[in-house]
Amino acid sequence: MTRLRIHYSWVAGIFGLLVVGCQSATQSGTSTFLSGMDLVSMTDDMASRIGSDPQVLSAYSRKGPLRIVVMPVVNQLRAEVIPRGAAYAFTGRIRVLLSKHTPDRFVWVMNRDAFHDLRARERDLSIDPGPDPETVQPEYALTATFMSLGDENRKRREQFYVCVFELTNIQDRTVLWSGSYEVHKTAVRNFLD
Repeated sequence: MTRLRIHYSWVAGIFGLLVVGCQSATQSGTSTFLSGMDLVSMTDDMASRIGSDPQVLSAYSRKGPLRIVVMPVVNQLRAEVIPRGAAYAFTGRIRVLLSKHTPDRFVWVMNRDAFHDLRARERDLSIDPGPDPETVQPEYALTATFMSLGDENRKRREQFYVCVFELTNIQDRTVLWSGSYEVHKTAVRNFLD
């Protein structure tokens, strides 16, 4: 019985050291760049807030489905560059979530530049991009602007991100909905990305 107790206490002690070590590595070893986990958290939050916003619901009840075009992401980050594909992942995932959870409230209109790019390639791809964008006019534009502030010294790097999303009426330039998502990241010098 004594031997068994020693064995369990030894295992518990090793487990405790591992847990403390993991917490320290996780806290100090994280990257300061936006990650896939940030993408999921941010877009889940923004889609939920757009879909349940009283002003958005009121506009839908007055006019029916809102015709929205997704605009290219505005990158105002301090030092990082969000590649085009990664930038579109943020607004694209919001569009997909809203299409899945509230398909009757929104009509997604293809961006005119994307339409013309597709039209130019349609012979090679055998794709019909649909009617000319001039025949389907969006009423609203969904935009995302990414900004950051940072601080770095010889021991650590900190980044504070603010991602602002807006649903703007194209005709009168009023903002129907606006929301932001904030992310704060710290990395110690030994683990800088």
